[in-house]
Amino acid sequence: MPEPDPNVRLSNAEREALIARLQAATEEGRLDLDEFAERSREVYEAKTYAEVERLLTDLPAEDRALAVPGRAKVGGNAPDLELNPSHSHVKRQGEWRVPARIKAKAAHSAITLDCRTAVFTAADIDLDVDLRHSKITLILPPNASAIDEGVELHGGAVVNRCHSASGGPRFHISGKNAWSKVVVRRERRFLWWRW
Repeated sequence: MPEPDPNVRLSNAEREALIARLQAATEEGRLDLDEFAERSREVYEAKTYAEVERLLTDLPAEDRALAVPGRAKVGGNAPDLELNPSHSHVKRQGEWRVPARIKAKAAHSAITLDCRTAVFTAADIDLDVDLRHSKITLILPPNASAIDEGVELHGGAVVNRCHSASGGPRFHISGKNAWSKVVVRRERRFLWWRW
């Protein structure tokens, strides 16, 4: 990825991405809380890339990236993922490989697909749900989005907070939702906690 022009002004999304990078470094023990607070203040005051680049120079290369985190890391192919829990909780998180097609059939269960640091194998992902008395939570990186126009509701709900984004992967959600809930959201943050 080419280095950003240091004279280009920062966007709000890029500022939030930089704060997330600093937060990650704090969680790893690379920065203490005072350093995190000082650098965060400087990020919010900065206007261009040149003004924030120095705030990341003493951190590992991954933490110095100025691009919005979650920009689709596309890597190879992955087989379709089928999840069929019954009276269970299934969770995918970390750097798991997101395939182009996911089928989730759940009964009295909960499924969490945490894609914040996942490796996407396709720009468009089909998520086919068949839920009965269950909940599926999809946590997306900042530049990802989701379309939920193909979900049949039978006493259920779809809460999609990620309709728009640019340059990242897009989930296409379809299927059946009977007395269940589909939630699409971004990362929640409070100080250094993220979930």
